[in-house]
This record gives sequence, structure tokens and C-alpha cells, in this order.
Amino acid sequence: MAQERIAPTVAERRCPNCGTRVTRNAESCFMCGYDLRSQTQRGRRFSWIDVILVAAVLGVLVFWWRVGTESVREADQTDVVQAILPTSIPLMQATVTPTPTVTPPPTATAIPITQETVLLRHIVGAGETLLSLAIQYDVSVEEIQRANNLSSELIRIGDELTIPVLRDSAVAQLRAVTTEFEYIVTSGDTLSTIATKFGSTVESLLTANKLAAGQFIRPGDVLIVPISGAPPEALQVEMENPSAQSGQTGQPATYAQLRLIAPQEGAVVSRTEPVIFEWAGVDQLAENEWYVLQILPRNLAARTLPTTWTKQPTHRLEPSVAPAEGVAADYAWLVSVVRVRRDADGRALLEAASPISSVRTFSWR
Repeated sequence: MAQERIAPTVAERRCPNCGTRVTRNAESCFMCGYDLRSQTQRGRRFSWIDVILVAAVLGVLVFWWRVGTESVREADQTDVVQAILPTSIPLMQATVTPTPTVTPPPTATAIPITQETVLLRHIVGAGETLLSLAIQYDVSVEEIQRANNLSSELIRIGDELTIPVLRDSAVAQLRAVTTEFEYIVTSGDTLSTIATKFGSTVESLLTANKLAAGQFIRPGDVLIVPISGAPPEALQVEMENPSAQSGQTGQPATYAQLRLIAPQEGAVVSRTEPVIFEWAGVDQLAENEWYVLQILPRNLAARTLPTTWTKQPTHRLEPSVAPAEGVAADYAWLVSVVRVRRDADGRALLEAASPISSVRTFSWR
């Protein structure tokens, strides 16, 4: 049998505009005239391999992008951590603000209890012996012999003996305190006159101010004045208007010399009786003013008594500080008015508010 040849089937071509069959190579439709050459060709088909390759490339790019981003982020975090480490934080330095120096108010210094040897004068009476005198004055016979250069215990009526008596200092006995004030030297002042004005001593002024004996002082110098017996209120004086003290004048008031009343000059007071001091006072003392009474020893039997500051024109000296029986203690006394002021630096300054009174003497026996 003869084999039949089968021609390959060829897809027919039609005009996309009107659907008319056209030849394979026709360039235009003979029916509608549509240009067959502008017919869009089919897009190229991509295989799965191409898609996988593209995805792989994209994955690699994304991976390296992520790795680079993480590295930068870690570097930034490291920098931040380094920046906040304690060693990297600068230490804040405190700014020191200078504070004004305030002069503290004077303090009252307690006097330590010390003992002193007082030489008393005794006239031997009938029936007295060294042993009886030693018992009377609470000393030993040897101490009396040594003080009088005696080689034996033989004494006679009328002999004058020196008795060395050991006792607590008078200031310690009276529990007095020493207060340090300041004083501005004025024209005509000397250490002696300053000590007399305020009831201090030249020796105390030399020691407190580290001055040599005979050293000159000049107006305007500021001296420390140690005073025994000043009341605590003297340290509590507040700074005030200088004109408040004298009203219209604008200057501190100065009082006249005080007149002494009792005891009279040369008075003799029994050792069993108190000594009553009286003087004519001023009309009214200001809050920062005091009468200052000084009772000064004139012989070895007299005690060294602290200065007395008082608001009243009278003072009572008790028999507890009187001399021993048979002993005469001679004293001098005087009074003045003293003012305490507080300056801008907080210092307690002394001023003499009156001249020193006349000096009287008395004997306590």
C-alpha cells in the first residue's frame, strides 16, 4: 500500500481586527486594511531556573546587606558603651565658694584651780609656840622655821613671824572666769591705765597680746584685755546703732566720775562682818553698761579678788573670803562704768564710759 504523506498542520492566520483569514506572510488585511506588521509579539517565557538564579542573587545581596547593617549597629553600640563607662565620664569638680570669715565671739575660759603660797604676818602672843601656830595655820613647824630662818623652836612674845600658808588661789575659790575682750588703744593710753580702767593687770595684757615688757602701744592698736569676773551677759551684747546710746549727740555717753560712799577711807571692818561697798550711781545704765568694782590687795594677807561687774551701785563682800583670825588684810577699792560694744566683725569691744573714781582703802581684820 502506498503510504499517504500527511502534511503538517499549520495554524491559520487571521486578522486580529476583523477576523478574516489572511496568508502567513501578509502584511495587511485585505478586508479591513489593518496593518499586520504592528501585531504584538508574545513575550518571552522565563524558565524556573532563571527565577531560582535571580532569587539566589537577591538572597545573597540581602544577606550581605544585613551583615553590614548589624556590624555598623554593633560598632555604634560599642561606642555608646565606651562613652558611658565610668572611666570615660568626666569627674565633676565642685566649685569652692569662699565663705566670709566670721570672728567668733569671745569665750569665757574657766580658771583652773591652782594653789598659791601666801606669806602672813603674825605677832607672837602669850602662850603661843611654833607647834600651836603650825596647828592654827595648818602648816608644819619646819615650814615656819624655814620661812623665818629659825634654828630652834624658841620664840618670844612680840616676835614677828612670817607664816607660809598654802591655799587655793582666790580667783579659783570664787569660781571666777576670765573673759577676753578687745580694746582699741586711744591717745594717752598705757598698759597700766588700760589695766586700771577695766580691772585687768599689766602682766595679763602682756601675756594675752604677746608683748615684751616696755613695748610701746600706739593709738589704733587692738589689744586683748583678759578680765576676771565679767558676767555672761557681756558676751551677748548685740551690734547696735552707736547713736542709740546717747540720743541726739551721735556719740557714746560719758558719765561723770562716780562718788564713793562706803566704806570710808581707812575704815576697819571686822573679819566676821561683810564689807558693804556703796557709791552714787548714774540715773540709768544702758543694757550694755556695767559698774566695775575693783578691790585690790595692799598687803600679803589680802586676797586677789576678781573684778566685780554689777548693775547696782552696791556690792557685798562676804566674810567667807575674810582673812584668818589675827590677820589684817588691807585693800584699796575703786569704781567706774564700762561699756561693751559689738562691732561689724562680731568682736566684743570695751569702752570706758566714765572716769575712774577716787581710790579708798580699808582694813579687814
